[in-house]
Amino acid sequence: MYRKLQVSARVVAAALLLCGGVGATLIPRLSFENLTDSSEVIVSGRISRVWTAWDSEHKYIWTHYELSTAAAYKGAAGSTVEFAEPGGSVDGRVMVIQGAVAYAPGDQVVVFLSRMPNRYLRTTGWAQGKYEVDATGRLHAAAAISEGDYVQGGKTALSGSTLRTLDGVSLVDLRQRITARLRSAGQGRVQ
Repeated sequence: MYRKLQVSARVVAAALLLCGGVGATLIPRLSFENLTDSSEVIVSGRISRVWTAWDSEHKYIWTHYELSTAAAYKGAAGSTVEFAEPGGSVDGRVMVIQGAVAYAPGDQVVVFLSRMPNRYLRTTGWAQGKYEVDATGRLHAAAAISEGDYVQGGKTALSGSTLRTLDGVSLVDLRQRITARLRSAGQGRVQ
């Protein structure tokens, strides 16, 4: 009986993880400072390639993105940066993760990226770490940042600047803000 219950619990847990329509994904709300501090790499550029593949254990499907780097604001970045988001379709198998961030070839973006336990870089804070760049070089949040989309971590108020303050800023202003944050946090200087 215990073994049957244990297997059933695993099946339910896997179904909840893989089903996008079960309910809302709860995501911790980040400030600009949280987003910058928790990102290993911050870069701008154009999405040049997209592909899907199984992870090394053939357990989860990931959609991989290659970004042709225009500027690096934090971390080591070459002429391209590869990162991945959970979900996608491979060999007729589909994995959907509600709230997963999507990119398309040609997207001009600024991305804040964190390292996952599987060693993939991934957008920090889900959609909170993706900003589209318009033709004038100004940032726009890739997803609407509303109070209901994210949950507050802990019982304390969110400290730092809200991510809404990035909407509409120029790439030059973003570089200045990131540089100031890295200096104040003792993380050195940006690229």
